Amino acid sequence: MDYYEKPLVDRKPLLAILKKIEEMLPKKERDGIIKDFLRRKYSTFNNEIDEKVYAVIEKAFDKLKTAEIGYFDIESAEVKKRLLDIYYKSRKYTIGYCHLKNAIRKFRTSRIACAKIIDKNYAIPSDFNKNDY
Repeated sequence: MDYYEKPLVDRKPLLAILKKIEEMLPKKERDGIIKDFLRRKYSTFNNEIDEKVYAVIEKAFDKLKTAEIGYFDIESAEVKKRLLDIYYKSRKYTIGYCHLKNAIRKFRTSRIACAKIIDKNYAIPSDFNKNDY
């Protein structure tokens, strides 16, 4: 194991300490800290994607099946459920028809927190052009 791969501390006791600190904080402050943490995690500058989630997006796209996604909203710092017919996908952006907004929308793939395939088929419109989004 490389020197830089060694963990600095054992995570289990550290997580227990953080949990105790979290429990001691007033609810309003605790919620604010959690939202700030999530905003950093899903920031525009963080392009890390969840590989399991991306595998579901790829499978839904390949089979033309609607996906139910949990999309992180930066403003509210909450994950919101959406049904999405995926017309285009890349590791940076996913574009498709959003049933919540009744419109084609562009999503940062790194902000998709979870995804599952719904047993509903769709077709990509013949006039769809990813460059329009």
